[in-house]
Amino acid sequence: MIRVGSQLAFCSPNTILQRMVVELDDQHCIERIFSLDDGNVESAETLFYDGILSSGIVSLKQNISGESISKLINGYQYIDFSEHLFTLDIKLNDKPLIIDLGTDLPDKINNLLPRLSFGMPSLSVFEIIAACTFYPALLIGRSPGLIEDQCIKLILWENVDLINKKITINTRIREMNR
Repeated sequence: MIRVGSQLAFCSPNTILQRMVVELDDQHCIERIFSLDDGNVESAETLFYDGILSSGIVSLKQNISGESISKLINGYQYIDFSEHLFTLDIKLNDKPLIIDLGTDLPDKINNLLPRLSFGMPSLSVFEIIAACTFYPALLIGRSPGLIEDQCIKLILWENVDLINKKITINTRIREMNR
């Protein structure tokens, strides 16, 4: 079992919890999510980190064919960020945003994050997390977000500007399941 605590936990675009601990079993399934502010919680053996916990990055390109992506993204605003060699600031519309980083490997994603911070400065960190984790998982039929009894890759988003709710050129992700 591993317990990981942080300032924020991104459970869904509408559920961002403060001062939370995610408890994973040996198969990386969430046993519980609980608040550090509850008086009846034992926080021993909990690893505490600065940042935001979320479920893992999901790349549509890694999970389905390009032809299938075209058919599935009808109701979404899709950006294949692994293909863009330039910066762009998108204008959000009423469709959920999906940012495809082309990989789920932390080292490769960490190389893309500084470009993402410059390329999409108007997006909040929560919009970016939802676009990289929640909406792509939902689209391919995986359980999105942080939900009890779900097996996931737990990700920590570090070096985030929590005051302004923005990623920075120093923002990195780290898998917490190891």
